[in-house]
Amino acid sequence: MKLRILVILVVLALIAGVAYRIQTQQAGDARRGGDRALVVKTVPVTVREFPRVLDLPGTLEAAQQVAIVAQVSGTVLKQQAQEGDTVRAGQVLFSLDARPAQARIAQNQATLSGAHAETTEAQKKLDRLAPLMQSGYISQQEYDDARLALEAARARAGTARADLQAAQLDVQYAQIRAPIAGRVGRINVRPGSLVQAGGEPLTTLIAPGALDVRASVAQQDWPELVAARAQGKVAAEVSADAASSVQAHGELVFVDSQIDATTGAVPIKVRLVDTPPALLSGQGVRLRLLLGVEPDARVVPEAALQHAQAGDYVYVVRDGRAVVQPVRLVRSLDGLLMVEGELRAGEPVLVEIPQRLKAGSAVRLESAAR
Repeated sequence: MKLRILVILVVLALIAGVAYRIQTQQAGDARRGGDRALVVKTVPVTVREFPRVLDLPGTLEAAQQVAIVAQVSGTVLKQQAQEGDTVRAGQVLFSLDARPAQARIAQNQATLSGAHAETTEAQKKLDRLAPLMQSGYISQQEYDDARLALEAARARAGTARADLQAAQLDVQYAQIRAPIAGRVGRINVRPGSLVQAGGEPLTTLIAPGALDVRASVAQQDWPELVAARAQGKVAAEVSADAASSVQAHGELVFVDSQIDATTGAVPIKVRLVDTPPALLSGQGVRLRLLLGVEPDARVVPEAALQHAQAGDYVYVVRDGRAVVQPVRLVRSLDGLLMVEGELRAGEPVLVEIPQRLKAGSAVRLESAAR
């Protein structure tokens, strides 16, 4: 019995010793883990030129676009162009029924001939009466009546001549021609359609070549745009969306002189100098105005910026420790930030923040590709 008790006591002592050694080892591991430096991914601060840009949504439109409207009323007899056709200046697009105008031509020619005959007879009569009036054989009133008759005949001839010319123009206008070279847009009439002079457009011609971008600048961005224009030309870049590369370049050519009451912004227009086939009139695009350059900007990646109630900051590695450095965001561009703060060129800033990182934590650098 005593031997059994002795064995039990020895076993308990051995178990207690093992537990003590395990606890001691865990405590040592914990202390060593607390002093172990965290591996962090960093990027050096750069001091460089940083563009000042203004990104806006815009809409492409043809630099020259003409709505084709009938100048005379009539029925469409022929359609000589199809949607999407490329036409030359002067090419016939539509033919209207010219017979009513041709009938007026014949009528006005007859009226003009009669007016010419009346004028000739009135002139002869006046010529005969002139010596008689001078000799006193007729009264001044008779002579004046003959002179007024001649003037009335001449007026009727002038009216008939103007009506004839108008009818001749109407015959010409019955041939609706392209005023410029371009591509035919959607056609809104077909043979048999009745069109009205000055009515709805029959189609639209879009000139080949340059495109414009229409956009609007918010009131808060207006002063910076005005300052940039005062320095010279304002260049522009255009892409299909924010994720696309630049597809065209241009220049600011128009800024409205007043604010649009419906949008509260100032309308502007950019003329593109190159027009790739991928860009079409009516397409929505991203417009970037290049307003200038900040010469000595402190630049960090967007991933480096942290936020707190007290303001923005970045983690900077100094003397092997992660130090909180307050900064102020000035502007951003394509994943890079221009900031103001006590940052030195080449100083490493953290771009990935470990969960266990705290201000003053020991860190070890791992270079990050930009």
